[in-house]
Formats: sequence, C-alpha cells, structure tokens
Amino acid sequence: MALSIPELAKRLNVNESRARQLVQSGRIRGQRVGGRWIVEEANAVQYRPGKPAGRPLSERSAWQLMSCFWENSPQHSLLEYLEPSPVEKHRLKERISRLQGSPDPLNLLAAWLANRAERFEFSSSQDDIAELREDKRIHLSGVSHPRSGLLANSEVEAYVRRSDLKDIVKDWFLVEPSPGKRANVILRAAEQVPDELPPLVVAADLAERPGVREQQAAREILRSIHAH
Repeated sequence: MALSIPELAKRLNVNESRARQLVQSGRIRGQRVGGRWIVEEANAVQYRPGKPAGRPLSERSAWQLMSCFWENSPQHSLLEYLEPSPVEKHRLKERISRLQGSPDPLNLLAAWLANRAERFEFSSSQDDIAELREDKRIHLSGVSHPRSGLLANSEVEAYVRRSDLKDIVKDWFLVEPSPGKRANVILRAAEQVPDELPPLVVAADLAERPGVREQQAAREILRSIHAH
C-alpha cells in the first residue's frame, strides 16, 4: 500500500512538514510520482523515530559544520562562501564539541544535517550508470564514495550543484522511478558543492540508510574523523 505525505504524517503522528522532511532526507525511503512523494507502507513501518537530537540546521550552517571536518582543507570557492561570522564560529565550536562527545553521533547527524541538500530519486538505464559516475558535475558520495568501502556498482549516489541539476537530468534521461521500482540514482542538490566532499558529508549520507553495512561504514568514518 502506498502512502501520501498526509497519510504518512497521520500514521507517524507528526505534522505534514515533518513527514515530508523525513522522506526528503532519506530517513524514510520514498519516491516522487507526478511531483508528489509516495511512501510504501513497508518503508514507513521500518522507520524508528528515536530520541529527538536537535533542530535541523540551515543548508549553509550544515555545510559549515561538515567543512570543519575537512582533513586537507582544500582551497576551494566553497570555503569563501561558507566563511562564518563570529557568532557562527561560536555556534560551530559548540556543535563540534557536542558531536564529538555524543554517545549517538549518527542520530545527531541525521537531525542536524537533514537540510544540507534537496534529495531527488531517479531511475536510469543500467547501461549508463558507469558513465554517469564519470560526469564532472557529479560528486560521488554515500555508497558510491570510495571512502564508504561499499562501492555499489548498480547505483549512483552523489551531490550536484542546484544550478546543474536540470541539465544533468536532461542529459542522462533520468526519470522518476515507476511505482514499486527502486531508484538507482540519488542526487542531492545544494547551492555549492566542492569537488572533494568533506568526510562528514559521506558519513551523513550513509547514516540515513537503514542497512547494517551502511550504518557501520558511517560509524567508521566518524571514528576516523575523531582520531585526527
């Protein structure tokens, strides 16, 4: 049985805005059909709300936080775009301290970084997947990033600049998945996307997936970040 956003909200006993955010962030798997989100009942049943960890950050604040864990601090226009004000620097220090001391950092990531990008699911010809990965406008993340150790060859998970999304969809003939069919391309669109993604971005994407291997990969990335 397929659920609309209002039906999902009623089932979870949350408002429609929260239900839509859960789907758009990937915490509940859904698909866009005719411009509307649809969630299979089986996916809704798998969702476990857990204890609230905090309010989602804005897209800018989310990328500021993720960029603080950039190991090599590459010189990129994104850094200038994200240059924090004195007030933002103070908040960043508090968030970094809280994240590093949290007993459940994955839950905290899911809450804080839900608005880091808009999430879109597509279906692509399997023959195009390998070439799509090589598109310079595509910045691999999640299960597609080498750091995850998963490298799922049958799908693409990546970030794109919001200004490039429409052309990428057109150039690669990406379409909405048919009802009941799993998407094999997940694109997250943000205002600015660096060529080299901060490791916390990859961890956040993996943390949103329900699989044990993905969750473990996210934890390993977090441990490696904290070790530096």
